[in-house]
Formats: sequence, C-alpha cells, structure tokens
Amino acid sequence: MTAPSFDRLKQNGGSDRSTATVSSSCYEQHVRHIWTANHVSNFKMPWDLSMKTPWEVCKRLRTNRLDLHGPLPPVPVIAVADNSEGSFTESLSFKQMGVKAIKSADDRLWSEKLSWERKCAYKKWVGIILRQVGAFDIARQQVTCHAMEFARGGLLESVKDSLGTKASSTLHARAGPILQYIQFCEDRGIQAFPLVEPVVYDYVKSCESKAATYARSFLLALSFANFHFGLTGTTSIMGSGRIRGLVNTLYAKKRKLMQRPPLTVTQIVHLEGLVLDNNKTEFDRIACGFFLFILMGRLRFSDGQQVCQLRLDQQPDGFGFVEAVAAKTKTSVSLERKTRHLPVAVPLLPFGDRPWLPTWLELRKRAFGDLANSKDEFIPLLPSPSANGAWSKVPLNVTSGANWLRSLLQGTMEQQGTPIGTHSLKASLLSMCSKFGMPHSQRKLLGYHAGSKEQSMLCYSRDSMAEPLRRLCEMIHAVRDKVFLPDCSRSGRFPQREPGFEVEEGEELSDSSSSGSENEEELHPEGEEAACEKVLGKWHPVTNEIEEEAVFVRHRISRCIHILADETGLEFLRGRKMSQSYDVLEPKPAFCHPACQLCFKDRAT
Repeated sequence: MTAPSFDRLKQNGGSDRSTATVSSSCYEQHVRHIWTANHVSNFKMPWDLSMKTPWEVCKRLRTNRLDLHGPLPPVPVIAVADNSEGSFTESLSFKQMGVKAIKSADDRLWSEKLSWERKCAYKKWVGIILRQVGAFDIARQQVTCHAMEFARGGLLESVKDSLGTKASSTLHARAGPILQYIQFCEDRGIQAFPLVEPVVYDYVKSCESKAATYARSFLLALSFANFHFGLTGTTSIMGSGRIRGLVNTLYAKKRKLMQRPPLTVTQIVHLEGLVLDNNKTEFDRIACGFFLFILMGRLRFSDGQQVCQLRLDQQPDGFGFVEAVAAKTKTSVSLERKTRHLPVAVPLLPFGDRPWLPTWLELRKRAFGDLANSKDEFIPLLPSPSANGAWSKVPLNVTSGANWLRSLLQGTMEQQGTPIGTHSLKASLLSMCSKFGMPHSQRKLLGYHAGSKEQSMLCYSRDSMAEPLRRLCEMIHAVRDKVFLPDCSRSGRFPQREPGFEVEEGEELSDSSSSGSENEEELHPEGEEAACEKVLGKWHPVTNEIEEEAVFVRHRISRCIHILADETGLEFLRGRKMSQSYDVLEPKPAFCHPACQLCFKDRAT
C-alpha cells in the first residue's frame, strides 16, 4: 500500500502544515481499520461484489462517485469462462427467482420453531376455553372430578391430550375465527359462550366484508371445538337453516378455481436434460430430479418431501422402478392411515433419450451420503440450500419450490393465464393417462386415491399397482414413439389412427382434492392479530423479558415479527436487513406470533 496523495485535501482548503503531520503509517492503519470494519459487516463495498473484469469494478466505482485519490484495498475479481452454452459458474436458478438460502442458525432452530408454534397453539385454545369454563365439557370435567389419581396435569395437559397429533398449522387456523368471534361479542358486551343462535347469526352477517371463505371457516372452527372440547350450543348452530344458507351464499362469491396446467412433454424432457447436464450446479440438478420424481410418482409436493428409503430395482436391459415409501401424506386422514407407509413406485422409463433416475440417485448419495436413505435420521427429499454452499436439513417450502421450478423451466413456458406450480407435477401424468384412455379405476390408483369400501381389497391385494404401472409404461412408450401426442388438441393426439376412429375420452381427473389446502382468497390477518392480543393477552416465544427499548417490525406478507438490532433501524438481529416490506409496530405487540426464531432466540440468550 503506497503513501496517499494530498492534492485533493489542498483543493478542499487544507493547508500544507496540517497535512504534513499525517504520517504514511498512520494513514495505512486507518485504511486497514476501515477495511476490516466493512469486511465483517453486512454492508457490501463495490469491490466486494462478484464482477467479471477489473473494468466493471472501475465502472462501478465511478458510478458510485467514490473518492479514488487514496489507496484502495485489493480488488477481488472472479474470472468467468466464456461459454455460449452455459457455464457452471452461472447464477443458481433458485437465487434468480429470489429463493433465499437459509443460514446455519435456521437449521439449528428449526425444531425449536416447531415447538414454539405448538406452544402458541396451546396458549390460544386454553385462552378460548378459559373465557367461559362452563361452556366446554373438557373444562367441566376438569373442575368437577376430584378422584383422579394420575391425570392431575390441569387444563393445559387436557387440551394437549385432546388435540393429539393434529398439525400445529391446523390448530392456529381453527383458533383464529373463534378468537375474532370472542372479540366481536366482548366489544358489544355479549357473552360469547355458550353459543346462542341469534348471536352467531348476527356475527355471520357482519362477515360480509371479510373474505368469502371466512364464514365457512368459522363454522368449521366451531365444529372443531365441539369435537375436541365439547363446546355447548354447537348443535343448534349447525342445524340453523339461516346460518347455513348465509354461509353458502357468502362462499359462492369465492374466486373461481383456477387449476394449474400440467407440464408438457417438452418441459419434462427439458428437466431430464438438466439432471444429466454436468455444467449445471449440484443444487439445480438435484432439484430437477426431485421435481421429476414427484411428477413420475404422481405425488404432491408435501408428500414428496416425506419420501424415504429409495431403492433401485433395475433389470439388465435397463427396465425397472425406484421403490420408496412416504412416511406422511395428505391423504393419511384416519388414524390407521397415519400409521402406514404409502408405497411409491417410479418407473425408470424417461420421456427423453437417456434415463435420468440413476444419475439423480448418484447425485443424492454424493450430496447426503448414506443418510439419504437412512431410517434413523430423516432428510427431506429436497432440503433448503444453505448459505454456506451445502444443504440443510430443513425442507424447502412449497412457495420457494414453485419459484425454483418456474426458474428451471424458463424458455419452455408459453404465455398462459395460470402459471405452472408444484401441483402441475402431480397432474401431468394423470392428465396424460386420462387422454390416453386409461380406465378410471387405474387412474384412481395411480393418483393414490381410494374409497373407504376399497380398503380391504387393497390390503389383501398386496400389489394392486402392478397393472396400472404397466399401463403407465405403455403410455410413456407411446409418447416416445410419437404414437400418442398428449399436448396436441383433441383431434390430433393419435395421428396414426385411422380416420373416423374415435378414442373414448375418459373423465378428466380433477386435482380438486388439494384445492382446500390453502385459502385462495386474499387474507386479512389484522383482525385475528388484534383479537389474539385482546383475548389472550401477552405471549412471547421466550421466557426472558424483552428490553423496553426493543423495536418490533412485522412483514406485510408472512406476518412474521422481527426485532431491530439497534437504533439505526437498518437490520435485524443476526444480520438480516430491514426493507420496505416491513412495518414498524407501534405500539409494541403483546402477542408475538408468528415470531422470527433468530431474533427471539438471540434475546433469550
């Protein structure tokens, strides 16, 4: 590092005598201190950014109007090979779509976050029951019974046992409408429980300004509370004709269902090529293999994340399947189904020229080692990428998965009304089978759908998927041989058929079984958040008291609450930056849910 030039200081009014007293060594120490401070902070200088050539660095410095008269630290430059067909050092597809890589702290605190969510759900339901103890059977039994020898855990223990294995997200979704109903009654000086038909009818009438599905969600929440806790008065509410009619009228205003379009054969072949492309990154290749696996396995995204114990069953000629099991699926609604594994079979037959499944299995083994198929330590089939360039153990959420899929399919998607989503993967092969003319019973089994009367038959069949899988392979062969063109219009799907020969068109298999998973209407969570604070009072994920001067902010979409690191208001604890997507909460929230596990964990320690 050379001594500085003081011409700039002279132009700004500095004297020769004052500048001469500044030694070269002191200046170098000062520059070194500034460089070290910027290096450990989250602020990125222009030379910290990855730029291809020194000319780009100089251009960035001139654009930012920085003073270049003094010495600068060495400029790191990343050399990128010029490759017209794409290079390994290109930006990852998931980063291009804004999917953030999680940090090691997110991986460590994942289980603790799940525990916080569960405890918060228990807090909500205990608060609801304590609003009127006599209106719930579970509370009356707790108060009146004095001869219990073992069950003395109190109301919280009874609520915990009653909710059993219900998902935490379900508990929060059912508690929200009841909390808003309690606030509605208390604002008018009315007792919320036990339920009275005129009061509930008046509340449903006031819900006309809310989402079209809210009134139905409220009735489902009341039924949930009656089933688990014995809410008095639910029977009269469910039998009220005017309440049911009004709820149905409001629900009819719901936005019409827009189904995700299936993937075309060209898009499937494109994903297969990405798995086999050595120039692509490991992240994108493994992600492409995951999307193809749930497509060929006719699985939902959430079901695919629960798949484990993958086993390759291949014949010498290359024909075979990948056998696996899904530990927990959406169709596992009964207690018996929750204790069973769902068998999954994926044919090795590709739509392109080369099989991709063996390559994907090798990539997974290289990335996750022997734990990829271990029974002891479960790893999601597609974990979230980590910020340190590896994989975490946290499963990728469905929103990030959909963005990643669309990023991988760039250049193959046509302009269409409804964009491709993760549910397009499950619908792709089932839609092809319907157009191919497969019987309804076989398509039903391929989609893992079965009626209650068919359970015994499936149990004793041992391998009821044998014939449907053979027909599925025949359909894929027909697509590869250009005998069946599923992406063409109705008149051109079978070009080699004789004129006048009509193919019996099977009933289109709907994927509406998953349409009720999420509310498609625009949500307005502010009412539920205000009801939680008024009805339930204070609740924090940590037991320690949070400082009085702490500033809370909430994300406008995810509604997650964060804590600012200092009075500057530029970033949160653990380094995440503040942006325009957050609103400062004034006054401070009393009921902190959902809460950022990083921010609140830092306060607890």
